Amino acid sequence: MPDPWPRSARWTSTGLELGGLAAADLAERFGTPVLVFDEDDLRTRMRTLVAAFPRVAYAVKAMTCGAVIRAALEEGLDLLCASAGEVRTCLRAGAPASQVFLHGNAKTDEELGLAVDERLGAVIVDSEEELDRLAALARAASVSQPILLRVTPDVTVATHEAIATGHADSKFGVPLAEAPAVVRRAAATAGVRLLGLHAHAGSQVLDAEAHVRVVRALLAVASEAKVQPAVLDVGGGFGVIYADESPTDPSVIAAALRGELDARGVNAAIEVEPGRAIVANPAVTLYRVLAKKRAGGRTLVAIDGGMSDNLRPALYDARHAVAAVRPGSGSAERVTVVGRHCESGDVVAHDVELPADLSRGDLLVVAATGAYTYPLSSAYNRFGRPAVIGVRDAVATEWIRRETSEDMDRLDVILGSPWDAGSAPIAEGGART
Repeated sequence: MPDPWPRSARWTSTGLELGGLAAADLAERFGTPVLVFDEDDLRTRMRTLVAAFPRVAYAVKAMTCGAVIRAALEEGLDLLCASAGEVRTCLRAGAPASQVFLHGNAKTDEELGLAVDERLGAVIVDSEEELDRLAALARAASVSQPILLRVTPDVTVATHEAIATGHADSKFGVPLAEAPAVVRRAAATAGVRLLGLHAHAGSQVLDAEAHVRVVRALLAVASEAKVQPAVLDVGGGFGVIYADESPTDPSVIAAALRGELDARGVNAAIEVEPGRAIVANPAVTLYRVLAKKRAGGRTLVAIDGGMSDNLRPALYDARHAVAAVRPGSGSAERVTVVGRHCESGDVVAHDVELPADLSRGDLLVVAATGAYTYPLSSAYNRFGRPAVIGVRDAVATEWIRRETSEDMDRLDVILGSPWDAGSAPIAEGGART
């Protein structure tokens, strides 16, 4: 993983190519903003993880898309879901229920019932109370639901606080001190079958040591509870390159975790749940420049997207590498790339170097936008979500079509309905007088 760009990205004398296709042609055909996935790169990263770890489940939340889900299944990955909606998307995409897992810190009875009814491969149980609710539903259906018990490992990592999940006061999992007793109870509860333990330190974790500390915490819980877990799930969160980060290669993490188990004589299978590490770098977003101006001593370049299609910079202070699709004809300058939304915080990239002759109509490309961009996207300002396409062997395939104004209006039950201006006025509280 030498840089943040997809492996098929090539800058030629005429501009950027992706998957053997000119980025300018893709923008012309599909419009902008458009999210472009290098499918070969995507699948290569999936295969690399499957080769490194005994069990791999793609974290669907990172990019919830039928094309990505089907690629994961074809490459031998299971699927980790965070909601009933994600579960149903996976099932509609053709996933066997046995390869679909459900996690989340606050599951509804509907979600737990769905897991039992569909016979999902596992439910990652987040609390003792949830254990009781799931077990009751499973007993009522005369089934034994496989589970992992999520433990809060009390592991602090260097990442944004919003995506750190393993610290002691995290909302996720059973507190470390209580975990052994809950593990023993889970192992003895009718209606569920305890496969093993689960923990997650956080997202965009760049070093291997955090994952090793998670394994140690799980092993300590298993030892105190006097159980021998078949599976130890350390979650995902493997770091990627957005600009100039230096993440640890997943194969190095796998070797460190295996070494920890071997040193302790433990014969459990390590399971991981990568999302970002699979989908972030294979994708870029193409934007068209709408305006350029000077303001307060800086140069602003405004594009035809922003926080509605990539919320990460506003939400997490995230950085992304940015480049011009066509090479400039002269010098470069430092600019701030801003979106077109009615928020001062709608900034895509601060202080990046772009060609000085960049002007309205030119194309920009933002790297590593495959993870947590489309799933976090919105219809703010009624711009609609972008199209998503895959490129492979000089062929482009539309994965998700662009959201239209009709799509955004489809839930509005009043829009288009007749309104009688002479009807009785609305009283306080909403009732007609």
